[in-house]
Amino acid sequence: MLLSLLICLAGGIAAGLLSGMLGIGGGILIVPLLIYLLPIMGLPASIVVPTAIATSLATIMLTTLSSARAHAKRGYVDWAWVKLLGPFLIAGGLVGAYLGTRIPPEILQRIFAAVLIFLAVHMIWKHRPKSVDAQINQPIARAFASVIGVVSALVGIGGGALIVPLLHFYQVAMRNAVAVAAVCSVLLAGFGSLTYMLAGPAPSASGVSGLIGYVYLPAWLAISTTSMIFARVGAAIAHRLPVRYLQRAFAVLLISVALHLFFGR
Repeated sequence: MLLSLLICLAGGIAAGLLSGMLGIGGGILIVPLLIYLLPIMGLPASIVVPTAIATSLATIMLTTLSSARAHAKRGYVDWAWVKLLGPFLIAGGLVGAYLGTRIPPEILQRIFAAVLIFLAVHMIWKHRPKSVDAQINQPIARAFASVIGVVSALVGIGGGALIVPLLHFYQVAMRNAVAVAAVCSVLLAGFGSLTYMLAGPAPSASGVSGLIGYVYLPAWLAISTTSMIFARVGAAIAHRLPVRYLQRAFAVLLISVALHLFFGR
């Protein structure tokens, strides 16, 4: 148990740095980490995947809050985008979290693996359109936000990895897109994790201490402790260093993890 908690602390460091630097949230790292660790920590196999996803969202809520505050202090948050996308991300997040408590764990794990592969491919080959209409089609942007909310809460990634490409398409500068994604992820992860907590099994039914719904408190506290600190570090690094090569290297890691999750038991 002690070793698992130490690994969670290290995972929080990596998740915080990724959240601050790339705006992709730590869920793409935290979820597979918890899928491997939770059985070792004594959780039954039947609740491992939804617990990993719910705990990831609860962690992202704090990590992205730290990252969002750092970006807001630098004046990089475009609040008009937050107002446009936020309510629809929340609505989609509620739906996605509900579905996450109903879909069989093995299917949920493969959905997560497929999303990882999509994100990795986007990191490697993404391109920015040369031009786009200055007038934003708000209904379409809101529809995309709803879909992003569903997918993000369903697989526990917080939304930043999908929000940033959407904003990038509309020619939002990268540092502003990362900042807006951080704020939106706080909202999405907060409502999504609350849904998992309310829809999960009662503590007496699960037989696991430290479990509130599908959120496992020991892992959540360990990961959040370091991720909140290092999200600020990552945000500072994002404004000083080019991160393109890091994105590509991380994308390769994502693909290997996704393949293991997809074909693993």
